[in-house]
Order: sequence, then C-alpha cells, then structure tokens
Amino acid sequence: MTPEDLATLLDEANHHPWESVKAALSKVDGQPHPRIGWLTAHLAETKRRYWLLVAEVAGSRLPPDDAGLTRLMEWEIEAARELPAESLNLSTAYEGMEWSVASLLRLNARHTAWHAGQIAALARRMQTA
Repeated sequence: MTPEDLATLLDEANHHPWESVKAALSKVDGQPHPRIGWLTAHLAETKRRYWLLVAEVAGSRLPPDDAGLTRLMEWEIEAARELPAESLNLSTAYEGMEWSVASLLRLNARHTAWHAGQIAALARRMQTA
C-alpha cells in the first residue's frame, strides 16, 4: 500500500457516506446512548496514540493535542498522505507486538470501522426505543 492508499482507507473509515464514523454519528438523534460518548472518546484517544507512534519512528508531524475526534479524523488523512513511502516499513511496538507503520495504520482503519458499527447499532437502538 502507498501513503495515498492508506489515506483513502482512513478517509473511508472516517467519512464514507454509508459505513463510517461520520455516517454512524449522523444517525444519532436526541439524547445519545452513553456508550456512544465513550466510543468517540476512545477512538480519538487510540487514533492519537497510533499517530504518536508513527511520528516517533517516521518523524512525521504530531497529532494536534486539542483535536476532538472530528478534527483528528480530518487531520490523519492528510498526515497519511504526507508520509514518505519508505516510512511505511518502519517498525514500532504497540500492545506488546511489532507493527510496521503501514500495518498500524491499517489497524487504525479496522478499529475505526469496528467502532463505527457499534455506534450505528446504538444509534438505531435509541431511535427505536
């Protein structure tokens, strides 16, 4: 995968009109389920953690400290595009395992999609209650 491929993957997990965090959050109406707040905070925290690891090994820019999830999702797409192709094979440790920068960013996209599905399910549950 190239940096552009990874940026596209993250953009789709974050912003696709059907299956993304943005799409899931657009279904929240009224008082959201309390777990939705936890999930969005968790996503922002883990995205920031992934990108701190990437910055450490690749010398890329750091994620903004004051960004919430929406801004961080925008930021990371541009940050992925800016990565030099050779940085994608650099290694870092996460959760006791070795990851390449590319594999960590793919994990980021999978993790985002996983929680987007949970948010969507909770939003639907609140609409039918």
